[in-house]
Amino acid sequence: MGHAHVWGRNGAVSEPASEFLPASIAVPWVAVAEFLQLNPVVCCAGVCHWNWQILDDTADDLMDIDNLGTIHTFSGSLDESWFYLVTTAIEAKCARGLSAILDATAAVERDDMSQVTRSLHQIAYALGEANIILERMYERCDPYVFYWKIREFLAGWENMEEAGLPYGVLYEGVDDTDTFSLDNWNSLFRRFRKYAGGSAAQTPLLQALDIALGIKHFPTGERGPQSSVAEARNKLRAQGVPEPPTVNSYLVQMRDYMPGGHRRFLEDLAATCRIREYVLLECSDSLLHMGTASDPRVLLRQAYNGCVDLIKTFRDKHIMIVSRYIIAPAKNGPMSPQRVAVPESSKLMPPVAYMQAMAKQTSRLQSGGRMGGDSLSADPTMYPQTNIAATLKSSEQPVSKCPMQNMLAANTRPKSVTVQVVSEAQDVGRLARKLEDGAVARGTGGTDAIQFLKQVRNETAQTRI
Repeated sequence: MGHAHVWGRNGAVSEPASEFLPASIAVPWVAVAEFLQLNPVVCCAGVCHWNWQILDDTADDLMDIDNLGTIHTFSGSLDESWFYLVTTAIEAKCARGLSAILDATAAVERDDMSQVTRSLHQIAYALGEANIILERMYERCDPYVFYWKIREFLAGWENMEEAGLPYGVLYEGVDDTDTFSLDNWNSLFRRFRKYAGGSAAQTPLLQALDIALGIKHFPTGERGPQSSVAEARNKLRAQGVPEPPTVNSYLVQMRDYMPGGHRRFLEDLAATCRIREYVLLECSDSLLHMGTASDPRVLLRQAYNGCVDLIKTFRDKHIMIVSRYIIAPAKNGPMSPQRVAVPESSKLMPPVAYMQAMAKQTSRLQSGGRMGGDSLSADPTMYPQTNIAATLKSSEQPVSKCPMQNMLAANTRPKSVTVQVVSEAQDVGRLARKLEDGAVARGTGGTDAIQFLKQVRNETAQTRI
């Protein structure tokens, strides 16, 4: 409700984003956020971790993405629902990777090399599944619909001057704002809050994998201390301490958007996990060139590098998604009707897995069930589907039904989709707007999306041993 009020409280395109959040929304929102120990703003936990339901509780794989649906969306569209569920499914499938991290951490303390290697293979398996699921983003989420119709609701109010929120948002009724007159701007300015919006950086999964594998990230635009594998190993032998901890302030800041328990888990993991240090000390330079394939130390190094390579591949795919879903629509502008080619699912999944998935969907629809990503609840009395943005605007104008909803009955999505466009005059002072040459495309978290993601990807690749 808060984001619907700020970004979409009025259907009139000329009306800017709202800098004031009414007390009826702000007070309970802040109270709940304090209880959950996270910031009062849309975050990954809110739209992905706590916003799903199982469509068929008799399915063989309950957490398969085709068996998941959302509870709440802003737009009521399949595209928005699918966008959330891709992250939900990745988190569910990679849970085994977190267990493997803990097993590997304990094995390092026991000097159990074979168990460390086995745990790294389990982490790699989970990362392989994550890569496959991430590629499925293209199946049911159209880039035009995401950028121009959905993305704005996920944005926060930090670094959003160009979108009409230079000072952030004032949470009325909070921080003694009700005791100050609106004319007393100096006092009010100090009470405006700036929060980043929903971001993939807020998932504890990727940060846990970075910590476990010793992947270091530095402030955007800066390079951390560069050292060879031999130098890093010699430093460990001489000092007996790990390398400096992660110092990318944005990634550390994103932990404030995680539930308190997740944040403390990452802090404890960073204080105890020494997998990379163990591999560095066990695998000498000569072993990198002379070790036999059956040498346990060679297998350990290969398993470690395999995990790093899979995270790098995952981040490559993420950059491609950002380019297609943010950069390209922003450059094309809203006046350009786009026919968006959707990759064939059979090219994103192994043939057998694709045929099995299609058979499950066909069977579910024939029996009165629904496709994965359906945002309509399986039990309307228990999980009523709430179109938040439409609810706030229903008294002002009818809400047009998204054409993507009609695809559920046909159990397919067209090869391309033409979406109704809006006037270029509508993008003035909004997050979803056409970007001129050289302009920065900011993510919903407020960062220069491509620069940040490329640096994180490159730092991952440099971690190989």
